[in-house]
Amino acid sequence: MKKLFAIVIALAMLLSAAALAEAADYAGVWYLNAMEAEGESYSPATFGIEMSIELKEDGTAAGTTAMGAENETKDGVWEIDGDHVNVTIDDSTMAMTLEDGALIGESDGQKMVFGREKVEVEVYVPAAPKADAAVEDYAGKWVSAKIGTEGIYMDAAALGLDFTAAIEGTTITLDGILFPSEAIEATFADGALTYAVEDPENALLAGLTAQLLEDGNMSMMVTFSDSMEFILQPAEE
Repeated sequence: MKKLFAIVIALAMLLSAAALAEAADYAGVWYLNAMEAEGESYSPATFGIEMSIELKEDGTAAGTTAMGAENETKDGVWEIDGDHVNVTIDDSTMAMTLEDGALIGESDGQKMVFGREKVEVEVYVPAAPKADAAVEDYAGKWVSAKIGTEGIYMDAAALGLDFTAAIEGTTITLDGILFPSEAIEATFADGALTYAVEDPENALLAGLTAQLLEDGNMSMMVTFSDSMEFILQPAEE
């Protein structure tokens, strides 16, 4: 009987150690490094978003989302369920699997890839305005590359918001999904090209300000109902 009892105790200890080792595989802080949808992969950091989840050894969890100056943390729980873990935060549960050192889940049809280390992404920052820009410096064809809002810049083509701008003198011809081959007459002053309509409430394009940048690109602030900043690059010959 004593021998059987000792065997039972040993098995219990082994199972407990295995459970602890399994929990250790998942416990810790995980950073959202990539999201995948429809065959495309992108980093949320390029949109100014940071997200992490902390799986604590006591079975509780915490999810943190930061965007700009806003930072929010919500509490939750997690548990091991076979070959995956269920993480529940704010009454929403995500089944996550461990693959090649990454913790992978899915939300709203998007694959979410979390890693133990945060992957640093270079955030685009526009160059300074060119103070001594002359009107002839604007001449030529330009292609939109980035669209910025609240200091966050994204790929214009990926968002379907790319267009071209052909500039000759102070005439700007815009062509793209936002602008159906529309030519406008701007005014040049203080190194910038500007355009504004007298009745902005009844116009699709209410205003525009183009400013050359020190790196050879151009910033174009376009106003519809809201204002959006585009970064344009010289078109390849």
